Amino acid sequence: MESVLPFAKPLASHGFTLTTPKIKTYGKRISTPCGKYGQDVAPAYYCSATQTIYWPQTSDDGREAYTIARLGYVGLVAHEFGHHLQATTGMLNEYGQKYYGTKKKSTRYSLSRRLELQAQCFEGVFLAVSARSIKLSARDRAQIRAWHSYTGDEDPPSDRLPDHGTSSAQLRWLNRGLDSADFGRCNTWKASSRSVK
Repeated sequence: MESVLPFAKPLASHGFTLTTPKIKTYGKRISTPCGKYGQDVAPAYYCSATQTIYWPQTSDDGREAYTIARLGYVGLVAHEFGHHLQATTGMLNEYGQKYYGTKKKSTRYSLSRRLELQAQCFEGVFLAVSARSIKLSARDRAQIRAWHSYTGDEDPPSDRLPDHGTSSAQLRWLNRGLDSADFGRCNTWKASSRSVK
């Protein structure tokens, strides 16, 4: 993974200490302090209790959409790293308090979309800041955008929950980060409800 150094200094100036998250691979299922993870729900998970990105050991057979992009794996890790940034700055904790402080499903889904779309924007910032070291090309940008153009809540499978945002919202927030390379452009918490659908 790209060094966290480009991100550590600005966060330190605001009193946050950024660490490099661990990455742990697993087989079919794994139990963590954040719950049990399986390969059938998401391609990767972040657990703040262990500061670890959990990645399933699957063959690269093209079933996961991110494999269509040369930097798809990097983009996926960057998204999970976005959750690590949220944990480091306390946003993940505040999200959890609000999420578990309500029983209303629509409110919970809205909070989850704001969290996920911010991580999407952070993914874009990570890719932009790391562009030189990962040799991010115009083709790579197009491939990553193409991948995210069909990862939204409205896409299959039919049992997908409305908790990550539509494909258009995911692309919008990814582009904000990718085009600006500025974490300050990723404030989904203050964004209109329409922009985080």
